[in-house]
Amino acid sequence: MTTPPAAPRTAAWQPPEPCGVVTASLGPQAAAAVLDDLFRHGRRSAVLDEHAPGEPQWLLAELGDGRITGACPRGTWRLSCADPQTLRLSAPPLDPDGSDAWRLLGADLFSPSAQLRIGEGAEGAWLSRDADGADRLPPWLLPRDRSFLLTGWRAGPRSSRDLDGEIRFSIGRELSGTTACHPVRWQDFDVAEPAPDAAAPASAAGGVPDAVGTWISVREYWAEDSETGAVGVAFHRLTGYHAGPKPTPPVGLDAADAHS
Repeated sequence: MTTPPAAPRTAAWQPPEPCGVVTASLGPQAAAAVLDDLFRHGRRSAVLDEHAPGEPQWLLAELGDGRITGACPRGTWRLSCADPQTLRLSAPPLDPDGSDAWRLLGADLFSPSAQLRIGEGAEGAWLSRDADGADRLPPWLLPRDRSFLLTGWRAGPRSSRDLDGEIRFSIGRELSGTTACHPVRWQDFDVAEPAPDAAAPASAAGGVPDAVGTWISVREYWAEDSETGAVGVAFHRLTGYHAGPKPTPPVGLDAADAHS
């Protein structure tokens, strides 16, 4: 018998770390505190408020039996699972004592400058926010803001619509029949008309018309492979809901792409 030579040991490839973002594990206690604030007291999350004080908060939670969305612009929440107008379109609320946390697949609790990711079964919570000095990164690694259209139309008897209330909420209905509850006022997608006194038409930015509609915004963090120099998106966090003009330029027209 002969023994084949052992293969040389080489280090496994490790993906590069995203630039410009701080992430930290906050543990299961933070996840439990979030559930307690939202589903027992209906008040803004103290855990997120510690990292983004005074900012509006939003919730996007995926469960095995549906989705829960919500908005908390000041002190109290409006949740899809507790509102008579959206109750039938939402998953039931989670028990604040965690007894049915197994229903939770994952949740994002976010504000413009920070996000808490609650893991499956509420077994942990992770914070993400901009790192100090993120604005000093080279242009190809700077965090980039993106915005994505929430589709729906005001057409027909079961159309997208705004809901009454101090905290804005809407129901978005697509032509395919898909329905979603959005913690933002509803505005149909359209092309913005230039202001009467504008010196240039709305399409002046690279020939692409300005868009209006209902949007969710995301901040992307990039990474560069030290071996190949390849650059790509390595992490992202949600930053808000918007209605009105598109809050970021079309992909390919931002400052980083313009100088690439």
